[in-house]
Amino acid sequence: MVSAAGHRLRILALEPYYGGSHRAVLDGLAGCLDAEWTLLTLPARKWKWRMRGAAITMAAETHRKAREWQASRGAGRPWDLVFASTFVNLAEFKGLAGATVAAIPTVVYFHENQLVYPNRHEAEWDFQFPLTNITSALAADRCLFNTRWNLEKFVSESTPFLRRFPDHHPAGVSELIAAKSAVLAPPFDPTPFDAAMPPARGSRPRIVWPHRWEHDKDPEAFFAAVSKLAAEGLDFEVVVAGQAFRETADSMQHAATALGERLVHVGEPGSRAEYAALLGSADVAVSTAVNEFFGLAMIEAAYAGCYPLVPDRLAYPELYPPEFRYTHADALVARLRSLVLERPAPAAARSIAESFTFERLAPRYAEEFRRVAAGDVTDA
Repeated sequence: MVSAAGHRLRILALEPYYGGSHRAVLDGLAGCLDAEWTLLTLPARKWKWRMRGAAITMAAETHRKAREWQASRGAGRPWDLVFASTFVNLAEFKGLAGATVAAIPTVVYFHENQLVYPNRHEAEWDFQFPLTNITSALAADRCLFNTRWNLEKFVSESTPFLRRFPDHHPAGVSELIAAKSAVLAPPFDPTPFDAAMPPARGSRPRIVWPHRWEHDKDPEAFFAAVSKLAAEGLDFEVVVAGQAFRETADSMQHAATALGERLVHVGEPGSRAEYAALLGSADVAVSTAVNEFFGLAMIEAAYAGCYPLVPDRLAYPELYPPEFRYTHADALVARLRSLVLERPAPAAARSIAESFTFERLAPRYAEEFRRVAAGDVTDA
């Protein structure tokens, strides 16, 4: 990618939650796009504190990086584009970074949005998080959303949220954001899954749940479903291949133990190769999410050869045909039962996942970045 000034595009990337899909997408883009990247990241923990405070840390680091640039290269500006995730308060960052970034176009990428995040116990201070998303969107030159569902929910919920202000309700915010927004899916790297091909399936049907163990992924619903099948005496295996946190590790182990010898793996795999091998060993991948804006793990599972079963809600109808969706808990049990009794052919949904590889999507990111850096922030 070449800037308007004729040099390789220089991108400052801000990611305060450098883990999971956030990290995978950023690392992949930095690795496959021909640009000069500066990555400012923080470890993926305590996301609420990241949203509150990352702008302070990242603005200070931006000043330091800019001074290094001036000392080594002299004239010119260090970056042509700022690419930020939604865990940065972009408005605060731009205010704190000041003249260092004032003239640099900005793109904010919405892996998720807090306007529809399912808080278990809503407190007034939680209002800060959707407000941060809104102010970041207003401060950005371009907003990219991972699904149409994410974009439409964000735009439709912004006005009702702002009407919760006690007075002085901002007007026209949804329209301003919609006018500079587009949908661009997060890409994934198929290399580890290609290396694990062909799928190495065992003698028993295997069901994988490839999600982090948190309430918005509803692990209880998954274990309720497979426990019913176990109680019927069906012969199958279960793999739980997601990240657990200190606060949830005990409950994860307790729920998983109820499956006995049917449980063949529990916990986050030690490497991408191990993760790819686990997905490649499974027949069926299940989501029970009550909050999902894209679901990269399910796309990866489909690419690895699994038959995906996803709830008929959230972003899933946008991505999966009806045969891969279920409507309620009993329907999930029924679908799993039939897939255990008659194992699906491998790669039933691989063609869906192939649309989301870096090879397919990187050119679209390159074009977006080039256009925004050149000051063209309208839809092509």
